[in-house]
Amino acid sequence: MNNIKFVVLILFMLTLNSSFAISFSIPKPLIDLAVAKKFPKEKLTIVLDQPSTKFSKERQKIELCGIWTSKVAQRFGDFCIDTQPVWNKSKGDIEISKVNILKLTTADGKELSNTVVHVLNSSLLTMLDGTSIYHVPDMIGKNLNSIEIQENSFKLIF
Repeated sequence: MNNIKFVVLILFMLTLNSSFAISFSIPKPLIDLAVAKKFPKEKLTIVLDQPSTKFSKERQKIELCGIWTSKVAQRFGDFCIDTQPVWNKSKGDIEISKVNILKLTTADGKELSNTVVHVLNSSLLTMLDGTSIYHVPDMIGKNLNSIEIQENSFKLIF
C-alpha cells in the first residue's frame, strides 16, 4: 500500500513538473565566490584581479569590475566590463559572453598609451569571454532550460 502511495506521489509531482515551470535561485554571494576563484587571470603580461560584480535584471547583464596590472609597463588601474551570461549545457556552466568594455583607467587618472590600451582591449576580451562563472551540478544542469539575472541572484528555469 505504501508503494502505491509513493508511485502516485511521484506521478503527481511529474505531472506538476510538466505543466509548470520550476525555478531555483543561486544567490549573488555564491556567484561572487565562484567568480573570485577564477582570478587572478593573466595573458600577454596583463593580470586581472579583485573582481566584483553587479547584476542588472532589466538589461539581463552582469557588470564585472576589478583591477588590471601590466607587468611590462609597470602600470595598473581599474577595468569594468558588462557581459551577458550564457548557459553552456555541455559543461554545465554559466559563462561570460558578449564582453563589452565599459571602463579602462589608470590608478592616477592618466591617459593610457596606445600600446597599453591595445593590449588591454585584446587581453580583456579574450581572457574573459567564455569564462565559467558558476558550475551547476550535473543533476540540475541537464534539466535546465534557461537562466535569468535577478538583482541579487541567478534564476535557473527548468
